[in-house]
Amino acid sequence: ILRVLGENSIAVRTKAMKCLSEVVAVDPSILARLDMQRGVHGRLMDNSTSVREAAVELLGRFVLCRPQLAEQYYDMLIERIL
Repeated sequence: ILRVLGENSIAVRTKAMKCLSEVVAVDPSILARLDMQRGVHGRLMDNSTSVREAAVELLGRFVLCRPQLAEQYYDMLIERIL
């Protein structure tokens, strides 16, 4: 899934983020991995609105239930807000 996040197609990147969200639903601790953090960060700054929305939805869904993830993703979220 992480490799697909770098594809040129907006639809593919959006679907990859949604697939990643389903994986995280089974195991939220996967968001703590450094490669996942880099992948999500890249999509938070994506040119496509739909990809960014999928990334924000992913984080919004799981960061609140796992406070330690909020600390890891805080800088990325602040950067996205600004």
